[in-house]
Amino acid sequence: MSTYKNLIGKDVNFLTTDPDNAQAEGQIWYNSTSNVFKNAIVSSAWSSGASVNNARRGGAASGTLTAGLAFGGRIPPGTNVADTEEYNGTGWAAGGNLGTARYNLASATNAPQTASLAFGSAASPDTTTEEYNGSSWTAGGALNTGRGFLGGAGIQTAALGFGGYVGGNVNNVEEYDGSSWTAANVFPSSTRQMGGNGLQTAALSTGGTTSGPSISTTVEYDGTNWTSGGAYPQTIIDVRLAGIQTDTLAFGGSPPPSKTTLTTNYDGTSWTVNPASMATPRTAHFGGGTSSAAFAASGLTGGPPPVSTPFTEEFNRSINAITAAAFSSGGTMNTARRYLSGFGLRTAGVAVAGYITTNSSAATEEYNGSSWTNGGNLGTARYSLAACGIETAGLAFGGNPSDKTESEEYNGSSWSEGNNLNTGRGELGGAGTQTAALAFGGGEGGTPADNTEEYNGTSWANQPNGLNVARRGEVGGAGIQTAALAFGGGYPGPSLGGNTEEYDGSSWTTGGTLNTARASVAGSSNGTQTAAFACGGSSTTTIANVESYDGTSWSTRPSLGTAKKIAGGFATASDVVVAGGRTSTTVNTATTEQFNEETTALNIKTITTS
Repeated sequence: MSTYKNLIGKDVNFLTTDPDNAQAEGQIWYNSTSNVFKNAIVSSAWSSGASVNNARRGGAASGTLTAGLAFGGRIPPGTNVADTEEYNGTGWAAGGNLGTARYNLASATNAPQTASLAFGSAASPDTTTEEYNGSSWTAGGALNTGRGFLGGAGIQTAALGFGGYVGGNVNNVEEYDGSSWTAANVFPSSTRQMGGNGLQTAALSTGGTTSGPSISTTVEYDGTNWTSGGAYPQTIIDVRLAGIQTDTLAFGGSPPPSKTTLTTNYDGTSWTVNPASMATPRTAHFGGGTSSAAFAASGLTGGPPPVSTPFTEEFNRSINAITAAAFSSGGTMNTARRYLSGFGLRTAGVAVAGYITTNSSAATEEYNGSSWTNGGNLGTARYSLAACGIETAGLAFGGNPSDKTESEEYNGSSWSEGNNLNTGRGELGGAGTQTAALAFGGGEGGTPADNTEEYNGTSWANQPNGLNVARRGEVGGAGIQTAALAFGGGYPGPSLGGNTEEYDGSSWTTGGTLNTARASVAGSSNGTQTAAFACGGSSTTTIANVESYDGTSWSTRPSLGTAKKIAGGFATASDVVVAGGRTSTTVNTATTEQFNEETTALNIKTITTS
């Protein structure tokens, strides 16, 4: 008789605690603490990811879940874009723009982020091909037949384009060798809006439309000929595929007139419905990755009329259960207010001052990670101030009205007067500690300032090198006195709201630009120059958008639950807290949101006899 060890190659272990690593896959163990048999099972699930910076539909994608690429598309009702965005598995960051703005183009779906290919377009009978090197696009060889709504597969040096639309559906097939396109055996029927993936010599096409309704047809390409594969579970257009010809994941699309969350798998012969469905029905979306780790982003959702939304979802097939990174509700402040400042850590944070109804506030509240309690009041009521430090050694300085110069120190229970700033101002940024602080930017009599001052625990000293770009409008700040970060802000123009500068203790240099320019931003005050958050703020409207900085560039992170501006932000980039502020509908809010990083844990199942 075969034993479990003979069949699986592992013993049934006797454990007091459950294992916490991949070695548990396929293993059965007896937990002597709970007196049950258990095992770790593989499961499939979609989870939320960070939103794209520019919501659109009809773009193309390639790459993997942790190194994805999305490019082109259209912003309804009719603006074609050249935007390229790169995904690192955490957030989206701006890449180099396409040379030609276009939509309903195709890609070499299995190409990596650093060597992608874009071709065709529905904007015109477009023959344009472009190659991406990880930072910029350059012209490649032109298609022989310009068209849009076509399918794509392969890699940059061995790509495949098939079907499409140019004055009508076409059956053209072309192969790319890295420099030029050549005609290949035609597609079985004139078709557009199919999903495609795989390699030039082992490609897959699913769905689409011929001369009327959508179809469920699947066809396979072997590098020479097209042959029929298993029928898709429903008729569909604009479905997205990830993986290879014999191991494909398909998701979303439109069985007209609706959109679907359906997820399916293809094994090279037939399709099976995956038990995991996307949270948001979508079509004409970005999609890429493998059959076990894929991304779906933006596209058309909702309606009628349909709209482009920025949301991203991630698919994982793993023995780990994944809890996506997200903001969650924290404790409610005792006093609703806006134009406040914050400092400290998530479980020992402080919110100070602000604007309540029609008056400046001196109120201080302390946060323990779940609830707020009142602390000692500031000596000088104010708003639009800056702050830094920790709960037991904090510093608050500047502010409005009337360009305050006052600087005050907090010891965890009360404030005491410190020496004044040399230049009074509000709407400024701050960073550092109580004994080594930095004040920068702000407004002097309403005029944007570039002033930089350093505090040594006793007095403030003007620094000869100010910000490169003068700014006010609640400038974001993070880091320490010798490695600080200034970002966002605004006025006199919105173009300033995307600017980032890094301070090395003597001078400021330009850093990566925010993807969404904004003023009135809440930052992770105790973040670092290489790990900071910019939360919410004011762009053309009050926004919920959140971005993180890695020392070089900004990328999106999960958004706030509620759009807000002129809020107080504190803690680090991994656990930032955003308190108070103003929402789109509420002048002053007392709500708190706090960030939770993605977590993974083994998907452990108790074995029962029922």
